[in-house]
Amino acid sequence: MVERERSARDSFAPCYGVRYQMSITAASNVFVASEDAFRRLREVRDLAAVGTLAGDEAYSGGRAEYEAALTRLRDAMRLDLGADREPTVAR
Repeated sequence: MVERERSARDSFAPCYGVRYQMSITAASNVFVASEDAFRRLREVRDLAAVGTLAGDEAYSGGRAEYEAALTRLRDAMRLDLGADREPTVAR
């Protein structure tokens, strides 16, 4: 069990650097969405670390919450980048 927990935490460690980058560089609405996604992913990591199986309801529910938060993050990023705005037609 200790090895599983260590592996889960080691795999997640790079996310902290990206988290701090987002806190400095992202627009506030993007940062809020990124924090939500980060926290939900960390919850899934914690479930995996204690041995929760992928088929377990707690894991699948946590994973669904993370996926929803990730979708909200992508939407916020696309909006911030202007990728979801209608193109302006030159007159």
